[in-house]
Parts: sequence; structure tokens; C-alpha cells
Amino acid sequence: MAGHRSLSRRLRAFGLLLGAGTALAAGTVPMMALAADAGTSAGEVQLAAGRAPVQLDPVTVLGTRTEKTVSEVPASVTVVGAEEIRQRQPDDLGDLLDDIPGVEMSGGPRRTAMQPVIRGLTGERVVLRVDGARQNFESGHRGRIFIDPSLLERVEVRRGPASSLYGSGAIGGVMEVETINPGTFLEDGEPWGGEVGVSWESNGDGFGGHAIGATRLGDNAEALVGFTGFDADDLENGAGDTIPFTADDVRSGLVKLVLRPAEGHQLTASYMQFRDEHIIPSAANTNTNSIIVDRKTDQKTMTLGWRFDGNGNPWFDLDARIYRTETSLDERRIDTGRFDETDLATTGIDIANTSRFQLGGFGNHALTYGVEAYRDDQDGQRDGGDRDPYPDARQDILGLFVQDEIVFFDRLTFTPGVRFDRFDREANNQNSASDDAVSPSISVAYAVTPWLNAYASYAEAFRAPSLTELYASGEHFPGNNFKPNPDLRPETAKNKEIGLTLSESDVLTSGDRITGRVAAFRNDVEDFIEMQVQFLGYPGTTTRNNVQDARLDGVEFELAYDAPLWFASFGAARIRGDDRTEGDALGGLPGDKVSLGGGLKFMGGDVVTGWRMVAHDKQDRVATGEAVTPGYAVHDAWVSFQPSDGGLRGARFDLGVDNVFDKTYRQALSELDDPGRTVKLTAAYRF
Repeated sequence: MAGHRSLSRRLRAFGLLLGAGTALAAGTVPMMALAADAGTSAGEVQLAAGRAPVQLDPVTVLGTRTEKTVSEVPASVTVVGAEEIRQRQPDDLGDLLDDIPGVEMSGGPRRTAMQPVIRGLTGERVVLRVDGARQNFESGHRGRIFIDPSLLERVEVRRGPASSLYGSGAIGGVMEVETINPGTFLEDGEPWGGEVGVSWESNGDGFGGHAIGATRLGDNAEALVGFTGFDADDLENGAGDTIPFTADDVRSGLVKLVLRPAEGHQLTASYMQFRDEHIIPSAANTNTNSIIVDRKTDQKTMTLGWRFDGNGNPWFDLDARIYRTETSLDERRIDTGRFDETDLATTGIDIANTSRFQLGGFGNHALTYGVEAYRDDQDGQRDGGDRDPYPDARQDILGLFVQDEIVFFDRLTFTPGVRFDRFDREANNQNSASDDAVSPSISVAYAVTPWLNAYASYAEAFRAPSLTELYASGEHFPGNNFKPNPDLRPETAKNKEIGLTLSESDVLTSGDRITGRVAAFRNDVEDFIEMQVQFLGYPGTTTRNNVQDARLDGVEFELAYDAPLWFASFGAARIRGDDRTEGDALGGLPGDKVSLGGGLKFMGGDVVTGWRMVAHDKQDRVATGEAVTPGYAVHDAWVSFQPSDGGLRGARFDLGVDNVFDKTYRQALSELDDPGRTVKLTAAYRF
């Protein structure tokens, strides 16, 4: 529970500040080239002595399930790499993604209440994967994202429907999170390595730490073990008012093993666990404090992957994995002692292979095909008995997909694809149900010049109803009961998108790079599933129905420039939505967004300093009953110091100030204020 910190804990935090300031003031680091950092992403290149590395166009597999640079993908994809993750010192995914056009987080500053939002579609309408493992948990006003960013190596976001490759839920898009790898911490020839670090935050007096160790197990194997922890009191907004129930006590761990048993083959096994203990409202993503619970959130993600690059055989480029994600929320009500258990286990397999070949005058083909199957097992208990609002239930989904990238004349790429999914579900004392969906897609991309690509795409997507939506029964609140609806239809989407991508080097100076994207889309979504509460009669009823059709239109713009001595970025998004059933504005959309950023690199890149601003326009295009959200602009500043040589080589210090001007504001998709000014400091040593 929130309270005063011990004196020793405060001394550790301020000692950390003093140590970082002393290191920065020492001034003994020579002006040399930045040494190759084991944590640097594959998208960076070393330039001449005395010049900092410049980001290359990052490689992604999220857009097409085949390796491409982001500018080559005929869809809107953004990649956040390891260096940016460290610079931002994020508490949650929202800190990493808030300046990406079309991407938001709902739920406010309570980290276990957050939901991803892509192009105005939230919750289970976004596929979330960690190392390829689906994160399907969804329960009422609780969150979906249980991840400590300290253990992440990169985050990829695909905006727009993608069910032809990723199946149920990809109506809004896909978020793929990759955890750190052993090779990141192992220099060439070294048998072992790792990193230790501590962090402190002024807002909430948060204190954290991490310890990561990696080792070689012979010539063809590596292992990693990592632990992180973070403890903080309640946060304050810009006016100095406490944001209630935002204290956290988080512990996370990761174990990963990488084996290369033969040429071209790689096996990866991982186990990650996230735990958070806190006092929080049962409806955690709202400002309602009527039911307060002592909650323990526990999530375990286990994966086993096999990667085979074909070893020169063009018919094989295989990526296969099996996984299991177990999410458990244990809640004891503070006032009555009632004890609720909310569990979901997702067990799945995902196999995709790409075969490359030529068909005479019919182009070069990259045929990707595969299968995905997973089962959601849901279990809920209240004081040891059945819990009807979260009933015991099961859903099985089987998907088969195929996609062919056909390249003509080295400039024109034609990519048709289709996926078939079948889902079967059942619950205790309820009728079972089955359904299926076909999700076609097609895109055309043309290389106008070596640095400019144009594309157009059409994609259909769907979301199968969740087990809770189908089978919830029992009491919703006093005088009102849930009514199951096993006949719910899947939500469906049809998206049209056109865009231009830009990627070019040596534009203003030798070794620089500019990248960009502009995209316009229209997404027609049918059979929205909504909760409907009927107050007439006693008891009243609450049920879910397919009641709404919607149209979302939008434009997104991204532009980034990186040079050896400085960098800058610009992003913007405008989304409009109409409820085509009622004829009103569609609710739950963010205001127009603009982001700006830039910074300088000193001492060959040993010191990097930057600033960013994210601004949202007033959101008054709201559904009936929704509150208008005022516009706001939030500024962040940061500096990173990573000596490339000398006595401090291996050390790193990151100092940041979030919400520099202590703005009091609330995001359009949240009922709670966001935190006020927050000073963050991390000191780490890589060995």
C-alpha cells in the first residue's frame, strides 16, 4: 500500500543521482568512435571515427511474415528498437508508443489496466503477441498488457486489419513484442556477460533495479537469465493531486536458451513471468472507487521456437513455435473479504514457411503458407465456488493461411493472401457453438524510384467473440443479472488503404538517412459487440449483442531524419469515426495527434540528448454521453551517456524528464489524469 519510503531507500535513490552527475562531470571520455554496443539493434551501422551510428531502415517480419525493411512493406508498420527503449526509460508500453501515429493506450496510468488502441479500435480488436505467443486475456475493466519494458529488445506495431496472416482479433492491428536475447550481452569470443542497473523516479518515489546474465554453452548455444523489480507509491498529476491506486510492486523474470544444432537451424526456448501486487479498484480502467481489491496479477509466457533459414534451399524459410500463456488475477475485496480468481490459459502452435521460386515470365514468388491453432481455457471462482460472470469455458481456433508475394520487373509487387479460421466454443451448462471466417487480402506496391514506393491494399479481418461475451451469467450488480448470448456473430472489418513510403541515404550529408510514410485508410467494421444493460423489470438484465456498424477514416504521416550529429522526427494522425447504425459520431476515438522530436549527438555518440512533444487536439466528436476531452501538449527531455572507452566503458547513464512543464491532462481514452512532471534516472553497467 502507498506510504512513506524508508530513509535507506531514499538515500540509495539520491546516491544514484549523485553518482550519475559525477560521471557526467568527469569529462575524461576521449572523442572517439562509439564502440559497437552489444545492445545496438540490427538497424544501426558504424560510421567513420568520431561519428555516431545512424539508424538504417529497420527490418520487420510483422507486415508480411517475410523479412523486409519497413519502407518496403505495403502496410503501416513502426519498429521501436533497443536503443530507444533504453533512452525512454519506459514504465509501460504506453511510454514507448505514445508518439506513433494512430496508436494509443487506454486505461490511464495504472499499468495493469492498460489496453492497446490502434486506429480507434481497442481491447481484443488488437492482436498482442510476446515472442510470438498470443496474449488473449480479457476480463471486464481489467487490462491486457502485463509486461516490464526492461526485458524488451524491440516492439513492432502493424496498424490496420491483418487477419489474413494473424487471425482473430486483428481488426485494429497487431503488436509484436520481442524480449531480450543472450547474444545482446555477449561480445565476440567472450564466454559470459550481462548487465546490472538501478533506476529512480521522482513521481511516486519509484525505485527499481535489474540484473541480467548471459553465457555461452559451447560453440552453438547461449543462455540468459534476467530479473527486474520496481516499487512505487501513488503518482501525482500536474496539479500535485494524488492519482489514487497507482502504486505498484512489480517483479519480472526471463529465462531464455538459444541452440544452433546444425547449419541454418536455431531453437529458442523462453520463460517469462510478470507479477504485480497492488491495491486497486476492481474496475481498474475507470475512476470508480466503489469496489477496492487487493490484487495479485501473475502472468507466465512459455515459448519453444524453431527457425530454419533453408541453408541455401529456396523452398524453406521456416518459423515454427509452440507456446502457452497463463494469466491469473487473484482479488480479495477490501470491505467484505470476497475472493475472486480470474484465470485464462492460451495454448497454441504457429507454423509458417516461405518458398521462393520463379515461374518463367510470371514473376518471382515468395509463397508463405502455414497453420495456427490455439485454445483458450477460462476458469473463474468466487470464494471457492463457481463464478458465473466469468464462467468456466473453452474456445478452440484453427487457422490456415497462404500468401504469395509476386515481383514483376523488380519494381511491381502483387501480394494476394487468404486465411480460413474455424472456432468452436463451449461452457459449463451452456450450449456449444461453432463458426468460421474467411479473411482475404490483396496489395499492390510499386517502386516509383529507388527511394520512393507507392502501395494500395484491401484487407478483411474478424474478431471471434470472447468467452466472457458469450457465456457470462449471474449477477452483474445488485438488481441486474448477466444473460448469456452464445449466438453472437464475429465482428468483421473491411479496410482500404493507400500510401507512400520513403527511404534514402546521403540526403543532406554523407551517412545520413531519411525515412517516411503517409497513409490514408477507410475501415468499415460491422457487427460491433456491445454490452447492453436493461434496467426495466426486476431483476434487470445485461447482455452482449451485435448492435453497431461503424466507419473509420484516417490519415497518418511519419517522417524521420538521422545524421551522425543530429536527428529529428515528425508524426501526425487524424481519425474520424461514424456510428452507421445510429448516425452519430463514433465514441472511443482519440483526438488529432501531432508529435515532434529531435536531438543532438556529442562525443562521437557517447552523449545523446533529445526532446519530444506529443500534442492532442480537443476531442469533442464524441458519442452521446461521452465527455469532451480538452486538448493538451506534453513535452519530454532526456540525455544518455554511454562511454565508448576509458575507465567508464560499459557504464550507461540515462536521465529523463517526462512532462517537463508539469501539465495536468487526461487522455481522451482514459478516465484518470496522467502523471505530472517525472524525473527518471537509470544507471547501468554492462560487463
